Amino acid sequence: MSRALPLLLVLALSLLSLPGGAVDRREALLLGNAERFIDALEAGDYAAAHALLAPRTGQDLPVEKLQATWEGLPERLGPLRLRRPARLETLGGRPAAVLRLEFEKQAVEARLATDRSGRIDGFWLVPADLRAPSVPPPREPEPAPAYAAPFSEREFPVGDLGGTLTLPRGPGPFPAIVLVHGSGRADRDETLGPNKPFLDLAYGLAGRGVVVLRYDKRTWLRSGTLSADATAEEVTIADAVKAVSLLRALPQVDAGRVFVLGHSLGGFLAPRIGERAPEVRGLVLMAALSRPLYDAVPEQIRYLAERDGLVTELERVTVEAAFQQRDELRAMMAGGPPPRQPMMGIPPAYWRDHAATRPVERALALGKPMLLLQGERDYQVTADGDLQRWRDGLATHPDARFITYPDLNHLFQRGHGPPSPEEYRREGRVEAQVVTDIADWIGQH
Repeated sequence: MSRALPLLLVLALSLLSLPGGAVDRREALLLGNAERFIDALEAGDYAAAHALLAPRTGQDLPVEKLQATWEGLPERLGPLRLRRPARLETLGGRPAAVLRLEFEKQAVEARLATDRSGRIDGFWLVPADLRAPSVPPPREPEPAPAYAAPFSEREFPVGDLGGTLTLPRGPGPFPAIVLVHGSGRADRDETLGPNKPFLDLAYGLAGRGVVVLRYDKRTWLRSGTLSADATAEEVTIADAVKAVSLLRALPQVDAGRVFVLGHSLGGFLAPRIGERAPEVRGLVLMAALSRPLYDAVPEQIRYLAERDGLVTELERVTVEAAFQQRDELRAMMAGGPPPRQPMMGIPPAYWRDHAATRPVERALALGKPMLLLQGERDYQVTADGDLQRWRDGLATHPDARFITYPDLNHLFQRGHGPPSPEEYRREGRVEAQVVTDIADWIGQH
């Protein structure tokens, strides 16, 4: 398999196994309903499968769409050869069921979450990384000792999205921050393999006196609410603005000191969030893209293909296709036709909006305090490329601070040697110094 292709698979690794122990009644109901749901799909009884969905999910995923989704799999992946039993994992802090479906050409994971009544309120299919273990090792939910401090957590929905509020102990009011995800589907912890960077940030910052709100990205469980022409406004920005408003209304929060933290693509969009929510005090940009994603992705794919010094024919073709898609998107921005095959399956309307974002220019015009953090081992958003564009563009900004970390990667976790996606499959934590730097900067503003 080409090493360029796992780049997309890495972005889909997003669940953790639950610790071992007795399966309670709700978990048994979840597993049973997941098996019954897939049974009905395999039998072609789409009405029975649809009846197991929660009302809102049923509206987002009507019988016809459910049928088209399921019957489209063998057309692309070949016949289903093996179905493994449902297993328990966690999704955004609550139980979920995952079934591995091994088709002739590729394995996929069916992921299902339920509401309190046991009805399925989340169903989606993602590629299964064949090199990853079916059940990743469990991770202890307690924060690392370096983060240990008294705080509490509670469910805190952001509109129709699940969310978690992490509160320092004490009367407050405290400064607060909203965490905004990078590209792709992401739960509230921004889970990637055994890693949960947003969970690490939430625990660390709450332990240092900052209220943290993290929530599931709209593409995680609510992608059915998005139209085919959805832009960043519908996918990311509107939900972040709502999260800011909800935080400012809390009695424990200092309404004049609410910040937005954007990671990767979230950092690219953070200046737009600041425009839409002018009451935001400042922005924290972690490994923030400074150029369109369609410019960055081909370079990531080329890096992965070339990092061992040997480029196979399949890798060469994959790299050339990525750059061709980039060139077609650039031509579209100049008035040409849409690409023949949209990059990452994303429609032209999103890319047009994306190209018009110009985050560095917007950030300078916004003029709010900004903290820009960058790992020097990051091959996805680079210090000599993306961060340098931020440095150049914000040279006249009245309050922009830059901090780099020589040994940290895109998740701000420590590593050594040439960076690679394989390190995302090893458990790590956001470096404690990063949390300290963010908390100290907030304390100064």
